[in-house]
Amino acid sequence: MRAGKLKIKRYKAYRRGRGWLIAILLLGILGAAWHFYQKGDLPLALPPAPTLSPEETAPDQRTLILPGQSWYALQLGVFEQESSALSLAAGYQARGAAGFIDTREKFRVLAAAYESRAEAQAVQNQLQSLHSVEAYVFEIHSPEITLHMTGQKAQLTALSDIYDALHQTALHLSQLSISLDQQTAPETDIRSALQSRKDTLLSLEKRLDQFFGVSPHPAVQPLENMLAELSQSLESALSQQGKTRLGAGVKYCHLLCIVRLAEYAAMLAA
Repeated sequence: MRAGKLKIKRYKAYRRGRGWLIAILLLGILGAAWHFYQKGDLPLALPPAPTLSPEETAPDQRTLILPGQSWYALQLGVFEQESSALSLAAGYQARGAAGFIDTREKFRVLAAAYESRAEAQAVQNQLQSLHSVEAYVFEIHSPEITLHMTGQKAQLTALSDIYDALHQTALHLSQLSISLDQQTAPETDIRSALQSRKDTLLSLEKRLDQFFGVSPHPAVQPLENMLAELSQSLESALSQQGKTRLGAGVKYCHLLCIVRLAEYAAMLAA
């Protein structure tokens, strides 16, 4: 956010004190605005959709909070070359690990992610003691973002639903992964839940196309990409045979979801 030049009117000698007071007040307002911006308090004005019903096009505004979230992933290796990361990832996928490659900093191979550091450390210790696998706990953090959105009613409702669905998808995939590891749910139930989640994301993707057109707002386009990528990954997970491969697919989808959410939050806060 770049403030424009502050124009201060030149006053005659007897009004000079008031001019300085106005300047100080304006600078204080700008400082407060910058403080909120630094904390992720952002305006988001959306262009109108091309074809919507009168009810859907009604102007609307709302405040939406994207909750901050930290996940704790098990890191299997970090590489300078993608080929080395791909080789390691493929080997672990056959053993039930995600084999997800986080490319934000170098090429980081991740096995799974957990809601707490204690959970991640417990699995880390099991891998070391039972399988002689060296893993490290790597934190994936999404900062909290507050969005003040203005646009058409249907647009804001769609975005609100998408943000909520993506957050719930991360939590749901984590639960499904744990259920598979602990064998507390039938494989058929897991597959049914994954199919339902995929259908939900595809439905939301269609709503984005309908309400934002072919040239969506810069804050909307990453959401469309995220929904498409997650849907494809869920389809890939559903195609896997056996609980081990299915578990690897679920863990991959989970890591994909939380990494993309972290990237999106970082983009909004930049």
